Amino acid sequence: MESAGWAEGIGLAIIPGQLKVKVDGGKESSEPHEVSVQVKMLNPADREKVLAYLEEDPLALYRLLAGQDAAWLDELAPLSLEGETAEASCSCGQAACGHAAALLAAAARQLAAEPLQRLTLLGLPREALLASVFDAWAKAAPPAAGGAAAESATRAKEKGPSGPSPGEWVAEAAAEGRLHRPGPQLGELAVQLSPPPPADQLGPAGDWTSLLPGVRGVSKALGLVARGATKQAEQKRRSLKL
Repeated sequence: MESAGWAEGIGLAIIPGQLKVKVDGGKESSEPHEVSVQVKMLNPADREKVLAYLEEDPLALYRLLAGQDAAWLDELAPLSLEGETAEASCSCGQAACGHAAALLAAAARQLAAEPLQRLTLLGLPREALLASVFDAWAKAAPPAAGGAAAESATRAKEKGPSGPSPGEWVAEAAAEGRLHRPGPQLGELAVQLSPPPPADQLGPAGDWTSLLPGVRGVSKALGLVARGATKQAEQKRRSLKL
């Protein structure tokens, strides 16, 4: 079930090609009535137009995932629920029960508030949409040999197909407003901290010489710097006493 919500007592489910609902049977029946309406889905050509639009406009994809206005859907994925009542069915058995009309009214309100659900109803659910768009992006910009991109690809290959793909993770993060947070690889970082050695084990230059291996005279130079800093600190201390 792609989505379920409540609107004026109606539990509305939106799935590809169908609207479904269960309503209270009222005085006539103790069991809820099941109402469903079949909706014509996008044909392959129109589906590709929607995907191509989102591939070219990442901001449109972000706004769609964030539930913001998507006026472009009216042109590329038009949907009219008028007249669909002819394909409605209701378990109440009455010829003109009004349940289908209530279902369509509730669906119209929810689809207006959640544009992504329109694509779900038309046969392009969120998971399929993201998979297609991010697959197209990956093919358009293959990772260069070596570097961080190749390393990320190697990591993904080594970990196998379990878990969300990078594209799915980015899209979900954008929808939830958490792109600024560190990704799952942060947990793989390990930093070992150890206390500094005792002061009596440090020479005049401390332990800095190990940071400059192969540099001649580094110990002497660092010793001069340390003595100079000590002299300046002593002069500062004396001036404060005055």
